[in-house]
Amino acid sequence: PASRVASRVAVSAIGGASSPSAGDGTGSAPSLGASFNRGGSASSSAGASPSQLNAASSVGPGESSLYRAYREGAAGKSKSSRASPPRGSGSWDEDVSASSSFDATALPLKINQDILLWNARSMRAGAMKIRKRDDRVRARLNAIRLYERAKAVDPSDGRAYVGMGQVLRQLGDVDAARQVYQDGADATGGDSAYIWQAWATLEEREGDVAKARQLYDAAVAADKTHAAAWHGWAVLEKKQGNFQRARDLLIKGSRLVPASKANPYLFQELGVMAMERGRVAEAREHFREGTRTEAGARSAVLWQAWAMLETREPDGGEQARKLFQKGLAVDPENKYVYLSWAVYEARCGYVDRARSLLRKGCKLNPGDPPLLQALARLEAKEGNLEAARALFEQGTKLDPLHQANWQAWAIAEWKAGHVDRARELLQRGVWVAPRSRNACKLFQAWGVLEEREGNVALARQLYKCGVKADPTSETTWLTWAKMEERQENPIRAQELRTLCVQQRAEALVGQSDLSPAAMFGIDSALRPVLTSLAKLLGGQDAAATAESVSEGSVKYGKLRRAEREVIRAEPLFGVMSSVDDA
Repeated sequence: PASRVASRVAVSAIGGASSPSAGDGTGSAPSLGASFNRGGSASSSAGASPSQLNAASSVGPGESSLYRAYREGAAGKSKSSRASPPRGSGSWDEDVSASSSFDATALPLKINQDILLWNARSMRAGAMKIRKRDDRVRARLNAIRLYERAKAVDPSDGRAYVGMGQVLRQLGDVDAARQVYQDGADATGGDSAYIWQAWATLEEREGDVAKARQLYDAAVAADKTHAAAWHGWAVLEKKQGNFQRARDLLIKGSRLVPASKANPYLFQELGVMAMERGRVAEAREHFREGTRTEAGARSAVLWQAWAMLETREPDGGEQARKLFQKGLAVDPENKYVYLSWAVYEARCGYVDRARSLLRKGCKLNPGDPPLLQALARLEAKEGNLEAARALFEQGTKLDPLHQANWQAWAIAEWKAGHVDRARELLQRGVWVAPRSRNACKLFQAWGVLEEREGNVALARQLYKCGVKADPTSETTWLTWAKMEERQENPIRAQELRTLCVQQRAEALVGQSDLSPAAMFGIDSALRPVLTSLAKLLGGQDAAATAESVSEGSVKYGKLRRAEREVIRAEPLFGVMSSVDDA
């Protein structure tokens, strides 16, 4: 029925598990790993935008010739041709799907729009699994055409604008995506919470936190029961260090969203936040409550989050495996479940089982670079350097801008004694996106390499480049300070630690534009600053004092150890693991 199709499209706007981060343009929750990644603050808008830096995951370096041809063709159309919906299948190849049977002009029925939207959404999702760049771009252009036809049936329906904006963002055309969302907001009279929420996630990805907050506020004003807006806003506040504000938003959203529209991501995020505070029983209850709902029982993200909780327990291995299996039962291709499960098995020493899970995950998700990187790192750790090299190379071809892959490959070569090759890979990794925050990890690893090789002056310059790329990187600041101590420069080392605290404080306080009333108390914004100050300067006793600023304050984990000379390539999509050497 049309209602069921429309409901599916609406659920797709709330989100699936196709993105590792909270703001994927759909309002989807991140995987558990993304929630664990406390360092994942919104990217800075300075320099190259994140959309430009990440465009290669969609179209490769530079603008795809297919997409350029499409834009030139669209610009050349007259207004009359744009006003009338295209005939035929609406695809690049004029052979896309069963949607060619429906003519929006001849049969302007809602069911036709629903089917067009379903076909477009399926095509958009399928493009994520296409390895070849041109084929991937072609599939996304086909999806845009179908969204255009769906929009022509009913311009006041916001679903087409949301889907089109998502595809344009995947193609790296952020300005066009913004314009689509603006057109959609105008066409719907500002009453579509889906459009406001999708636009908010776009601005969050682009680093405009204040604008994202305004758009999330507009989304919940348009529809107080829109779970995706509550969840997206909460994740944004959590990334900015406002944990209490994030929890308040999640609780308010779970209360306002009726049981019939219960969203599993609200329960998942509440459970993860409780887990991070060490409240295991509370976290387990949130996960259990979420899986009791109809949507939660079908949500792989909830089963994965619960499984990750059990992996922390001394005797929770079997229970965790059962929960991972339930996650794959509801979503057999979920890449996050495969990744989390494989990491856990590898940590337990079951390398063959971990390798099998990663290979199956790569087979089902051939377009996912982090799965390839995880498998490559596993092979490198087991001494299979040739197999690891092949996987690393495959990952760099799949997504040249995946800087974590370059770093992991360089570290593997360094450990094998190939220092020059490691330098070359680190340089190539920096070149693909020198202004991105991830470049900081490459500079830091490169600095450690040069220090170990005796090039202290060069290492100092590399650390300096690293803190310029990401001034809030505690690892880089502290590793630099540790090097200065080894060079018998204690005063300089203390200066670097002080600068680290200042940068963290500026980042946490400067990003908060909320009033004290809106923040539910000023300490919710200052708590992260006080915690960092205490841990860096005053030791654990002072840290405990800072953490007890108010009742129920967040208990942060220990700062990354300065002795960890080389950070791991990437926390495997943020999956929590014990602190170990690289």
